[in-house]
Order: sequence, then C-alpha cells, then structure tokens
Amino acid sequence: MKLTEIIKKIPELKLIKGDGDLDVGYIWADSRKLKPNDVFVLPEDKAETIESYLQMAYDKGVKVVLVSKRNLKLKNLDLFPTILESEDALGDVHGKMASQLLGNPSKKLKIIGITGTNGKTSLTFILFHIAKKLKKKVALIGTVQIQILDRILESGYTTPDASSLNLLLREMLDEGVEYVFMEISSHGLKLGRVAGIEITCAGFTNLTQDHLDFHESMEDYFESKFKIFQLLEQSSVKNKFGLVAGDVSFGDRMIQRIRESKLKTPIYILGKSGEFHYSNTKLSLLGSEYRFHKKEKNLPFIEVRSIRTNLLGNFNVFNTAFAMSIAYELGFPWDEVVTAIEEIPTVPGRFQVIPYPDKTRIAVVDYAHTPDALENILKSCVEIRPKQLICLFGCGGDRDRTKRPQMAKIAETLADFVFLTSDNPRTEDPESILDEIESGFSRGFKRYEKITDRRVAIQRAVSLLEKDGILVVAGKGHETYQIIGKEKTNFVDFLEIENAFLNLDTGL
Repeated sequence: MKLTEIIKKIPELKLIKGDGDLDVGYIWADSRKLKPNDVFVLPEDKAETIESYLQMAYDKGVKVVLVSKRNLKLKNLDLFPTILESEDALGDVHGKMASQLLGNPSKKLKIIGITGTNGKTSLTFILFHIAKKLKKKVALIGTVQIQILDRILESGYTTPDASSLNLLLREMLDEGVEYVFMEISSHGLKLGRVAGIEITCAGFTNLTQDHLDFHESMEDYFESKFKIFQLLEQSSVKNKFGLVAGDVSFGDRMIQRIRESKLKTPIYILGKSGEFHYSNTKLSLLGSEYRFHKKEKNLPFIEVRSIRTNLLGNFNVFNTAFAMSIAYELGFPWDEVVTAIEEIPTVPGRFQVIPYPDKTRIAVVDYAHTPDALENILKSCVEIRPKQLICLFGCGGDRDRTKRPQMAKIAETLADFVFLTSDNPRTEDPESILDEIESGFSRGFKRYEKITDRRVAIQRAVSLLEKDGILVVAGKGHETYQIIGKEKTNFVDFLEIENAFLNLDTGL
C-alpha cells in the first residue's frame, strides 16, 4: 500500500519528508522484526537507546520512520529518506496504520472485548466455550493463551502490541474465524494497542486497585478503562453494544461517565438497575445455581432461566451471568447457551479446584493478586462454609507496594490461618516483601506463618489442611514460572499442590 493512501485515511499522520508514493509492507515498533519495506515506529525511550534502534533499522534497509513530535531532533533520523510524524507515534496512529496495511481485518470479525481489573480471563474463556459449543468458529486472545479454532498459541502481554494484534486478527480471519473473545487491558487501551480495532461488544467488569506502578492514579486507571467505550463508539460494525456491571466497584461511576459522554451506541447494565440481573444464588463444592433475569422495556424483571454451573464461587455466578448477557445480545440460541453454561470447564488458574485423593478436602488455585480479587475468592470460599479455610499468598516484586498490607488485613479477616510466601519477587528482597505484607496484620494476630520458599509453604499448608477444609493458593494462578531476581524458573502451583497431596497421602 502506498503511503499517500494511508495518510488519506489517517488524518493524524503527516508526511514531513520523502516520497509519498512509496509502497510499504508493514509497521513495527520492534526493530528486530523489521524488513526493508516496513515502517519503523520509533518507541519512547532514552535518546541514546532510540538512536541505537534507528541505526539498527537503517542497517536492515528500512526507509520509512514514524516518529512523534518530541523526537524529531534525533540525529539518526537524517539516515532515512522518508519520515512520518504524529503527535504520539506509538499511540493510535500505530494501531490504525497496522489495521489499514492488513485490510482492516477487525471489521470483518465479531470482536467481543472485555476490560476490568478482575474477570477478563474468566469471561473471555466462558464466552469462547459458549460460542464453541454453539458450533461457532471462534478465537481467544488473553492472559493465559491465544487460541485460533483448536490451535493454541503462547500468550505474551494480555493485549498484544498493535502490530502483533492486527497480524493475529488477519490470521484468524483467513482461517475462517467468526467471533474473537479478547481481553483488553488498561495498558492496551492507554498505549493505543487496540487503536483502529473495530469491536462489536465492549464489556466492563469492575475496577479495583492494581497497576498503580503504571497508572498515575486511580483516576488515570479509570479513564484508561473508559477508552474501551470510546473504541466501541468509533467502531463502524453493525449491531454493536456495550455491557457494564452496575453493582460493582466503579460500576455506577462508569455508567455515569458513559451517560455524560452521550454515546450513541446501546450500553446495557448487569445489575439491579439494569436490563440483566441474577438472584437466588446457591453455592456448594459441587457448583453454583441462580436465577437469571432479563428486563423488557417498561416491564419488571422477567425470570428467564434457572441456571446451574460447575464453576464454584459467587464471582463465577457473576462471570456466567455477564457472559449470558452478552450471549443474549449477540443473538445466540437461548436453550443452547444455558446448556453450554452447565458444561463449562474450569478456567485455568481461576478458582481451579484440586481435590485431595479421597475428596475430603480441596485446594483452590487462583490468580487473585489484588486486594479485591483476594477478598472475592476468600468470601466465595466462606460462603461454601468449609470447616477450615487456609489462605496462602504473596505479592509481586517491583510492583504496586501499597496493596501489600491491605491484602494481609483481608486474609486475616476471612481466613482461619494465613501463609505469607513469595510470589514473583523479581529484583526485590523476598523477605522485605513479606515484611511489608505482614505490617497489615493487627497487633497480636498470630494465626499465620512466613515461609519465603513457595514450595515449602505449599507443603506446610497442605499438611495443616483438615477434613472438609479449603486451602486457597493465590497470586500466580495459571503461571508456569516463578521470577526470583532476574531468573525465571519452572513453577506451577497446581502441580506443587498435587505433589504435596500425594506425599501426604502416602506418608512421605
């Protein structure tokens, strides 16, 4: 595609030097992936680092560079015959160019994007399995994995960079995919990774404290999440809609923000004041039951179905109800949706149950790594009424430190016994992280142990687990590694628990 064609379609893009009739192949911000006819998007970094990236791109034969205004004075830019400029090169323009160069693949797909601090992975997984059960051709993009039909790929970021994302969507379209269920992170929204993507549905689950190492404040975090509805509004696809969870943290605030923005796209609400609602929840170790309601215009709630699912916990009642609301608006056959909900498998690392060999007690692996997520998982366990509840968790190093004592207070309040251990300490001292978590306990609180080694902590926790008890191992969920210092080693909570159960059962 010629540069002049792209510039006509993206008003924010300016040609400030060179040949507009030049044909370009693709666009990358990663200099390692560049080919001679590609456009290099200059990343934001230290000046000397950017200069080295420019030299690398030049050595690969690249002729076109996309640069932000603030980087126009870089010395090595003189090496390139053609320069494009935008206010924010790595933001919206990058995504829009990637989409244009691949023929706008998102426009030909039905993309359901989910954002929120908690629930993104579970919701996209549930929706993927509903659609697959209904014989739809489906794909999944998220934290745990990327899946195209039956082919599973490794996932990097929750939301891939703009170039990788559009290539994925093009590949999905070429393989006949109809529906794409996609996690959209606040990072992805703020950094423009999804710019130019035409979505059919935008879903907001909740907002609680997380990622304050990246966002300037909770206000910045909130505004980043709101961008998903701006993305939806800009989408040109037919029958688009949004869904907001009303009875959650920041739910009312998001609804108000949407109303103030006077969006023309229909936005529905899951909650007591909305078009969808659920009630009469019953929880057990065998699954969950509830009643799902759909409100018709100017009429009271009408019970649509009694729902049963194998997924445990109150938050999975919410997740399945949220998924059903989206499925309803997508026009999926209702009887088949209800059947699919009953048969959904456990989401990897999300309230993933590991039973003791004689099934007299269970462990639960969950990705809960924020105060709200930990509180939800523990409350869901309390509602099942176990005779004993043990909580094991840590906090990631080089990340938001303010949540550490908050999580200790939550564990103290809801669990019978608490183990503090390492999560991914990264370059922080593991003992110092545990000390910061420990500071959140009440003075005189003694129902806990600190064991830095996560494997040893899991073995110790399993040894204390009594009949009809639940052990919650929180923080890492689906992860298959642990990062200590800069070293990444194999570590899977699920397997560590299974081994600990086996050793306990055999008396080893």
